Amino acid sequence: VTSASRDLAHARMDAAGLPMPGSAVTAEDVARSKPDAEGFVAAARALGVDPADCIVVEDSANGIAAGLAAGMRVIGVGPHAAEGEPTWLVTDASGIHVAPAADGRIAVTIG
Repeated sequence: VTSASRDLAHARMDAAGLPMPGSAVTAEDVARSKPDAEGFVAAARALGVDPADCIVVEDSANGIAAGLAAGMRVIGVGPHAAEGEPTWLVTDASGIHVAPAADGRIAVTIG
């Protein structure tokens, strides 16, 4: 979920050497941007999952507020994330690890 346009999101992902996710929600997909929860709710719907089963990774107070308002848990990243009172807080994304869990679900660890 990004407040950026689809073209800008593509450019940023390309610059990072990452593929654009197929289920990306961009500015064109919502009527209200962060801190409104609409984008995150739309993303959960597109993925077919309950918002309560989602974890948002955000670096801005508005993004953190949007994730929490959507009923999701939020990992706040970086020096300004604490302002948004995320569920968890990390200095940078290197401490976030995602892997398949033994039960077939996804395990997220923060360390």
